[in-house]
Amino acid sequence: MCTWLMGGAIALAVGSAPLAAGGPAREERGPRSHHLVSVIDTEDFGAETVRIGDLNGDGAPDLLFVQSIHATREITCLTATTVSGEVLWQHGTPSRDNGVIYSDLPVQIYDWDGDGANEVLYVVQARYVEPDEWGGWARERARSYEGDAFMVILDAATGEEKGRFAIPAPADDCFLFANLTGRGRRQDLVVKDRYWNIWGVSHEGTVLWHWEGSTGHFPAYGDVDDDGKDEIFLGFCLLDHDGTVRFAHDPKGAHQDAAYVVRLEDGTWRLLFGNHGLHCLSIAGEELWSLPMAEAQHVVIARYRGDGPLQCAAIARGQPRPDGSRDPATLILCDMKGQELWHRELGPESWASGCIAVDWFGADDPSCVLVYGRGPGEPAVLYDGGGELVDSLPMVYAPGHPDNDPRAHFYALKADVWGDGRDEVILFGARGACIYSNARPLAIPTLYNSNLYPGM
Repeated sequence: MCTWLMGGAIALAVGSAPLAAGGPAREERGPRSHHLVSVIDTEDFGAETVRIGDLNGDGAPDLLFVQSIHATREITCLTATTVSGEVLWQHGTPSRDNGVIYSDLPVQIYDWDGDGANEVLYVVQARYVEPDEWGGWARERARSYEGDAFMVILDAATGEEKGRFAIPAPADDCFLFANLTGRGRRQDLVVKDRYWNIWGVSHEGTVLWHWEGSTGHFPAYGDVDDDGKDEIFLGFCLLDHDGTVRFAHDPKGAHQDAAYVVRLEDGTWRLLFGNHGLHCLSIAGEELWSLPMAEAQHVVIARYRGDGPLQCAAIARGQPRPDGSRDPATLILCDMKGQELWHRELGPESWASGCIAVDWFGADDPSCVLVYGRGPGEPAVLYDGGGELVDSLPMVYAPGHPDNDPRAHFYALKADVWGDGRDEVILFGARGACIYSNARPLAIPTLYNSNLYPGM
């Protein structure tokens, strides 16, 4: 094993297990094998929220670590780094106390002005005059606010502020980019408070519409009526681009924990959401099928199997037991008709588990489903479409971060860091971050039989 320092990061290259000689041109999956390519010492800017995008303009992905005051969604520090850990800039003051999150945070990386370079957008909260605290500890909204919230736009290369505009005071939970006004790209905003209100906002900062109801955690979107503008799916409700309600069902006090909008191979759209079951709707709001789950989270559609169309991966959260413990969470894979293909129990302390689709073997191969948050000390794992374990990726921290640090929970994202068509996996938390790549040889048919007379 070779170890070296790179810009404040500790990068390690781990040898891969050999594959059998001969065989087909496409890589064989063979033994589990991966590279630990980067271990980032985040010092005091570690965070359980990270965004990925090109920040310094070199065309490669970078990392944005986002800190906040716990249980408030108030962003306190943004730290931009390369994937090797070199700090590019810092906006705000880092603190080891502000790395643990309570919910999603209102920050994104995007080419907001369409000039070919990214910006960082984040929300500065209005002042909570009379906070309404859920459970006596989580500041979810206020009975009254002072002033507006602001959408702040930073230069992604420097962290310097380029501009800001006012948005409704409660709209500080999260936001997404959508095409609401027919500009040809997603250059408008959908902003929301925690669970009760959502607004459409134009690129110029004008509030286009407002809807009050059960918003859920994060909307999904898609141009389901092919008019060149996005519709917004909230689980129990579908809004047109202008905020008109296309359908709405009584949530009966519930909210969606995950939503997904997907167009199938036959051109029809499906709207999926999780909570008190996994539900699949038509664009007219008709429930086409459902799977019983006490609490369904992380609904992720991809082609996980090579023998058919799309499938759906979902996490069923474990429920409380009378003794104070919880049932294990369960990963479920089903087809787009709602038939379960397989499930995997995730462990005794896996309540906070999540899943993402990862192109571990390349964009032309079926995706794997990566599961993280399987319990203290448990690695993230990759399953293939047959439910077989592909790789196990333990969280690795830089030296000086004790194993008994209570901020041990970590999350996962994916990005094609090297540009080879395969996703890398980024694990991150309040204590640090690390990046894994697939160590199996990537067969490129036009290169491994290289010659001076290329004709095929």
